[in-house]
Amino acid sequence: MQPENRSGGQKRSFIEDARRGQIVAATIATIAEIGYAKSSFVQIAQRAGISPGLITYHFAKREALMKQVMLTVHDSMDRALTAHTENADGYVSALRSLIEGFVVYCAEHPTELIAISQIAAAARDAESARTWADEQNARTLTELEDMFREGQQAGELREFAPRVMAVSVLAAMEAAPAELMARPDTDVSAYARELADLFELAVRRA
Repeated sequence: MQPENRSGGQKRSFIEDARRGQIVAATIATIAEIGYAKSSFVQIAQRAGISPGLITYHFAKREALMKQVMLTVHDSMDRALTAHTENADGYVSALRSLIEGFVVYCAEHPTELIAISQIAAAARDAESARTWADEQNARTLTELEDMFREGQQAGELREFAPRVMAVSVLAAMEAAPAELMARPDTDVSAYARELADLFELAVRRA
């Protein structure tokens, strides 16, 4: 029985968690290097220095592994963005911290961003991962929309359509990884600052 399918509320051991983390890391590196389509259990196992059978022990199906990659990367991103925004002293400050933190994360984790983008675009074996990613994006949009609406009610933000602004912010953030990968000489700090400036001017009261 797979560790993730244990019954009775049993928890995985530290060793099992460490092994799953090793497999996920090897999967990310493999997809980033040779692409999603070629990243078989055999290829991933070779990179991790383990047997393919050990991967199937922890992840019975490729789809389960790909969803775990998505979960792992997004959890890492959430922790990084929380660290950037936890000391924000207002809605404008929180928005700036979110945007700048995201751009910095993308610059520091290109391999992870390549992997999840390829999984999200995969035609096969990744339906569960794609569905989860779509749900995550929907939650992010809702959270941004709520933040803008609350900022308007608090009198810190000007009047605008919260949904339109949320869609615009998310689209601009999602464009950052491709830009940074296409132009590796980009000044990341300047890019993050300019993007944050753009939306600060768009939302704050004059």
